[in-house]
Amino acid sequence: MNFPQRIQVLGTRLLLILFILSTAGITSGCGTSLREYYFGDLFGKGSSTTALSAEQLAMDGMEAMRKKDYSGAASSFQQLKERYPYSKYAILAELKLGDAHFYNKNYAEAAVAYEEFVRLHPRNEVVPYVLYQIGMCHFLSFSTIDRDQEETRLAMDAFRRLVQAFPESEYAVRAQKQIYECQKRLVAHEFQVGQFYYRTGEYASARDRLQTIFHLYPEAVADLGYEEEIQELLARSEKEISKGERKPSVWSRMGF
Repeated sequence: MNFPQRIQVLGTRLLLILFILSTAGITSGCGTSLREYYFGDLFGKGSSTTALSAEQLAMDGMEAMRKKDYSGAASSFQQLKERYPYSKYAILAELKLGDAHFYNKNYAEAAVAYEEFVRLHPRNEVVPYVLYQIGMCHFLSFSTIDRDQEETRLAMDAFRRLVQAFPESEYAVRAQKQIYECQKRLVAHEFQVGQFYYRTGEYASARDRLQTIFHLYPEAVADLGYEEEIQELLARSEKEISKGERKPSVWSRMGF
């Protein structure tokens, strides 16, 4: 269909709908609805220019969560927060925004949203859950044992914060288990570092690293099967340290 023909068809369509509206005696409210239905593809849907209500945004967000459209859910909850900060649905949006980011594996954004919820609503009954989620955000941000364990430490801090503040909560029980998992990660990391220091002749550093995990996390050390090897490395390190500082060899002094 060429352009003039398309214009003619659209014109015929417009006249037909205007005739229906005028002869049926439709009120302005219903007419608006029908016009959006029939002419939405010509002039744009009304929803694109009309702000959705707080209730509708909340419903859209929850429906998106149900469908696992976490990006869409986050968008709806963010809009609700920004447009209707004093709505009765605002607290729902603040909580579910964190959940939407979490299940979308955007753990940094989720942690920020959860922390904001705790700051704004420290006495809310869901705070134990939120604190647990903060810990999980950091726990799941873990990469590998050989990398820096800052996220593991932040996770452990969050879980301990939960246990101390809400010891009777069901989430405190879960947090205790996660604390132990964090300890095992730290032990595995520090054990690798201690081995590296020993291999490179940094015996004092090796001893300090290995002694720390051996005394702080004995259960995790035993569970990972490191106990015997750590004791052996500690004994060797102490023996090398007792020999005193070694003078550099002639080859080292010559730059080789």
